[in-house]
Amino acid sequence: AEIIVRGKRFPMDCTGVVLAIYYHAGIDLAKDFSSYTGNGVVRLYYYLADQDLLYDTLAPQPGDIIFWDNTYDRNEDGQWNDTFTHTGMVVQTSTWGTIDYVHLNYRKGIVLERMNLKEPDVHEKEINGSIVIINSPMRMRSSPKGPGWLASHLYRDFGRGYKLPQD
Repeated sequence: AEIIVRGKRFPMDCTGVVLAIYYHAGIDLAKDFSSYTGNGVVRLYYYLADQDLLYDTLAPQPGDIIFWDNTYDRNEDGQWNDTFTHTGMVVQTSTWGTIDYVHLNYRKGIVLERMNLKEPDVHEKEINGSIVIINSPMRMRSSPKGPGWLASHLYRDFGRGYKLPQD
């Protein structure tokens, strides 16, 4: 499966979703991918690192790219040592710190989920009589148990792809 945006094809994976969203907005994040090695998440991360566009914050901006580690056991060694395993994009951040983000869920497809770095160990809580997700599960069920499983536990960095110079 793939995503086609304005005639350009993107893989139906987490990086492809982010690249397609950005491409729709007129920013080609993949234009220099051939300069980098590794999976799409690694290439995107180091491309933004080389442009000095990575940062850490509790209140990211819409359009910020999120990077996660250890979302699954990529090297299948049963250890908690898998960097750059997933990416998504911030849609909005609430005043209380909950980040709505879009990403490709391996079972559900392209979805909107949540992460809150101010309350990293809270999965759900009651707000005004309703149970609300504060941090969505992120670690794949088939992976070995580790120290974290919520999006907030596995978060690595944010990237500002929208600040890339455009030709």
